[in-house]
Amino acid sequence: MTRLSAGLPAPDFELEDVHGRTVRLSDFRGRQPVVLVFLRGFT
Repeated sequence: MTRLSAGLPAPDFELEDVHGRTVRLSDFRGRQPVVLVFLRGFT
């Protein structure tokens, strides 16, 4: 896994959206801001 550093671009990755389609971070590069939210479960 690539270590992230503040101020550097995030590495490209892909995930499935809520409709099951594959989406890549690079699909949004230069188009609009991307905000990632990681929810932590308290169990």
